[in-house]
Amino acid sequence: MLRHNPSSGAGDARPRELAIIGGGPAGIAAALASAGAGARVTLISEGPVGGRAGWDSLIPSKVRIVAAEAMAAAHAAEPLGLVRGDLPRIDPPAILARIGAVSASWGAQQADALAARGMTTLYGVASFVAPGRLLVRDAAGQEVVALAADAIIIATGSVPRFPPAMRPDRTRVIAPRFASTLAKLPPDIVIVGGGVTGSEFASIFSLLGVQVSWVVGPKGVLPDFAPEAGQAIVAALTQRGVAIRQGQPAVRITPHESGVEVITADDVGHRAAMAFLAVGCTLDLGRLNLAATGLTPAADGTLRADAMGRTEAIGVYVVGDAAGGPMLANRAMAQAWVAGRHAAGAESTLPRAEAVVHAAYTIPQVAQVGAVGSADAHTVRLPLRATLKAHLSGEDEGVFLLSFDPRSQRVLGAVAVGRMPPTPSPPSPWRYSSRWRSAIWLPCSPLIRRWARWPSPLPAPPLSGMWEAKRVRTHVNQPRRGNPRLG
Repeated sequence: MLRHNPSSGAGDARPRELAIIGGGPAGIAAALASAGAGARVTLISEGPVGGRAGWDSLIPSKVRIVAAEAMAAAHAAEPLGLVRGDLPRIDPPAILARIGAVSASWGAQQADALAARGMTTLYGVASFVAPGRLLVRDAAGQEVVALAADAIIIATGSVPRFPPAMRPDRTRVIAPRFASTLAKLPPDIVIVGGGVTGSEFASIFSLLGVQVSWVVGPKGVLPDFAPEAGQAIVAALTQRGVAIRQGQPAVRITPHESGVEVITADDVGHRAAMAFLAVGCTLDLGRLNLAATGLTPAADGTLRADAMGRTEAIGVYVVGDAAGGPMLANRAMAQAWVAGRHAAGAESTLPRAEAVVHAAYTIPQVAQVGAVGSADAHTVRLPLRATLKAHLSGEDEGVFLLSFDPRSQRVLGAVAVGRMPPTPSPPSPWRYSSRWRSAIWLPCSPLIRRWARWPSPLPAPPLSGMWEAKRVRTHVNQPRRGNPRLG
């Protein structure tokens, strides 16, 4: 049973002092939430604000995705009745400059948002010296500052994991964190890993003219999404010329005269000039000195926490990857928003995992919310080509699925696959109406109604993880005041 961390002392008028370890999306969300609730916040970031997720993965991949989509749109112009002139070509140095510019502007905007709320940002590596006390050291291991806090939120995320026989060398074998320095595209590449990152980079390289071989293990493509999502991505990339090898994990990489060879468990080799590894992550908890708090990670390396993010150590919260999978930025931000407000002593609501949007910025893109295709649900499937929008745009790669309870008619979840698909809404008490089946119409807000009527790649405003955590208050019973018995 988890011990309950006090949210604030009754009658204590002073603002609570909070320390947040981690400057990535979850750490920033926790900082903004707790500062907005009146706490005095210190954010501790090992590197620039934005974290590894922003600087090493999210921004480099998304900049390349935008470029790849623009190239694809230019190549698809002629069937739409447009005269096709000189087609754009990829300029790797310009892409690298764009990655640097976007990273700098986005990081500066986030840092300004933190500073505008009166937060203190420290740069270094934090570790516990006692419950409620931290020591921050710089990269050289020198002490920067010691600080005490009423509550500490761990949002340290994760770092890439590489098997001993498959390690990046920064030249022929690379990983997501090296995408921001890739100055030249190879003629061919082997992508290893079928998760979100592997799927995104398989899409990117294939659209940029690189011949892609994609090695996917037994879990398949996008294993954390509905099976139809992974199947749609496989179909789209196969049509684009990607050679997909599913079912056998990669076990080692060996060099050869013109590049590398990725060898799978059945001893089959896949040769290319370069290999890209997206094989998983491990939690970044080793430097925190958790023993000083009395916390011991579980067998899978995570820290046990209740729905508010409270761990077994009084005053210590955990959010994001360290609280358990799936490792998704939207999920981490939703958890962080709830934990940040609760740690600051403000009213907070129980988060709902099923109300957080899962997204993969593949081409076609994937967005999912809730449970889709469970055995006791009825699922309506509508291929993108069944809509007029697909015929007008010339884009028919994709599918829309909506699952509902056949007894209560309650919507349980949805998934959309297509070029720039809209973001599904949270599962809710809204009811599915069979007489509107052809349009998948739901009696709900104008935003969701706009999306639901058109299961096709119409852009819609994104629903962030923080929005989902707050929006869920209208869908569930309000928690009792005080500390509910959780865990």
